Amino acid sequence: MKAEIQNIESRILAITAGKNFTRADWMNDKKQRCKVEQLLSQRQELLNKMFLPTAEAMEHFKVVNNRLFTLSGQLRNRIRVLNEKINMVMDCPEFDDDYEIEGSLRFSFNGEESVLKLDDDSYYGSNFIQMIELLNILIHRNTDLHPLECIGLHSTNLDDGQSWDEYPFRGRKEFDNIIICYAIHNFTSHLGYSIPDLIRMNDFWCEVHLIVQSITTQNGTRYIPNEENNAI
Repeated sequence: MKAEIQNIESRILAITAGKNFTRADWMNDKKQRCKVEQLLSQRQELLNKMFLPTAEAMEHFKVVNNRLFTLSGQLRNRIRVLNEKINMVMDCPEFDDDYEIEGSLRFSFNGEESVLKLDDDSYYGSNFIQMIELLNILIHRNTDLHPLECIGLHSTNLDDGQSWDEYPFRGRKEFDNIIICYAIHNFTSHLGYSIPDLIRMNDFWCEVHLIVQSITTQNGTRYIPNEENNAI
């Protein structure tokens, strides 16, 4: 399977011009882009089958899982605190009609240091740095998939103590005693990353955005939002 991985990645790089991933022609060519996405999906499937649960690999998985779980909780708490202090911000009655608060958590590729080099890199034969960078670019161009996790004032807490042990973890006994967080599930089930990709991720970015809104009609009539419980 190592040879298959290397063949797939060679075909990907032939389409994407190697390191110049943002070259406009292939990114804007639907047929070429679909081909790259198909090849990346094949690569993901093969790497998941190849995954070796060594002590080092499982330790990195636990570290990433704990980090993403913690960051999701910190985002939720930051949104709650900001909402509790909203009156300190909504202090302009001639403008302020309503507000939104939203937090996002994502992987951020900022160079080779964003991807760990591990002892079993040669076993997989993948160019993890280039492939993870490419996946990151494709996700950023798809606004529906951009955040690893998006949390709003009324978002349901998807980390409720139950493990997200769906594909590619289901049926693998090495994950039986780990409560897999939702962000890990999103990464590996919806965003195209394999388990070996995941444990090499080393750069996560969190943001909380407050949007203050002014909403009026043509004649200046102000919008009055319905009162509701904003507690997160």
